[in-house]
Amino acid sequence: MRILVVQETDWMQRGPHQQHHLFERLSERGHEITVVDFEILYTPWPKTPLLAPRMEWNNVSRTNPKARIQVIRPQTIRIPGIARITSLITFYSEIARITRSLRPDLIVDYAISTGASALLLARSKRIPFVMHMIDSLHTLAPHKLIWPLARSFESQLLRSADTTIYISEQLKEYGITLGARSDTAYKISSGVDLNRFHPHHDRIEIRRTLNIADDDVLLVFVGWIYNFAGVDTVMHTLPDLPTNLKLLIVGDGEAKERLQDLQDSLGLHDRVTFAGQQAYDKIPNFMTAADVCVMYSDLNPITRNIIPIKTFEYMASGRPVLASELPGVMREVPPGNGIIFTKKDELRNALQQLLNSSTREEEGAKARAFVQEHCDWSKLTDRFEEVLNTIVALEK
Repeated sequence: MRILVVQETDWMQRGPHQQHHLFERLSERGHEITVVDFEILYTPWPKTPLLAPRMEWNNVSRTNPKARIQVIRPQTIRIPGIARITSLITFYSEIARITRSLRPDLIVDYAISTGASALLLARSKRIPFVMHMIDSLHTLAPHKLIWPLARSFESQLLRSADTTIYISEQLKEYGITLGARSDTAYKISSGVDLNRFHPHHDRIEIRRTLNIADDDVLLVFVGWIYNFAGVDTVMHTLPDLPTNLKLLIVGDGEAKERLQDLQDSLGLHDRVTFAGQQAYDKIPNFMTAADVCVMYSDLNPITRNIIPIKTFEYMASGRPVLASELPGVMREVPPGNGIIFTKKDELRNALQQLLNSSTREEEGAKARAFVQEHCDWSKLTDRFEEVLNTIVALEK
């Protein structure tokens, strides 16, 4: 298949997300994948040039060295708000060019604004249009004031799509509620590379480098540090718990400076460490360096339906996961499978229990067993490929 992927985030710097794992595996299998992305992490003008030029990368791989993805980034203007409006025009022009030269068998969309351009061209060129939902898209709009408008566009895209695919039952119900056809709606879960993420990576070197003693109990958060990531909630509990309970934050993001200020105010210099953003190849080692992995996001419209891929990467590393009660995650991984779902007023008690090494070992084993049975990327890619092949075959 020749597949065009459209998104409004940065393929090169953000993630890896669901689409990286699936399409890189499809690329390895011989499918031709072209991605059109957006420079979401741009520094606004006048600190950088006003015009962000068109960029193109070939033979890109983020998770799979055998992948050969082409990534194209249309030009835009680096002014907040204006950049999105400009992208409606430049994406339309770029996607039109690609549909003429590549003649894709289908378009898979992850975006609202740029997805509108993709949908118009899919209809004019009679190309199947697939919405792959990994988030409630309108909640990713930068300002809540435009959420109603974004939700309206999201609903129109879902209603117009030939097929919709979701990473969870929670999101599937959400999509159908917004108007997606139930008879062409599929659930394909998130997954994990069980050979990359496993309990047997060397944990000693990282702990030694970070001055983590053998008897320290290390909590590890990995990922983009959103303001709603809940890391501050965990930090607030540390002063009331034994001093050998420590926290490592691996990643970067909008909340980092605020968390560093909180580290100062709580006097946690010896107990909280910021490792910064790390190469994807190093992430498994950070997870196995953990005694407990942390995913304690605040519940809000953005997090209600999500299933972060790191959920399964944590679990595959054979570590218990301390998590807030996010409905989407709880539905996909019911309690009793290595994730300790905890209310805020019970967080301190949960952490106290996880100081027990036998409890951590037992819960970590449950986590690994769950992903081995349900979350193997190879099997999920088989299913994804099967669905996409079926869509293409129906058009011929």
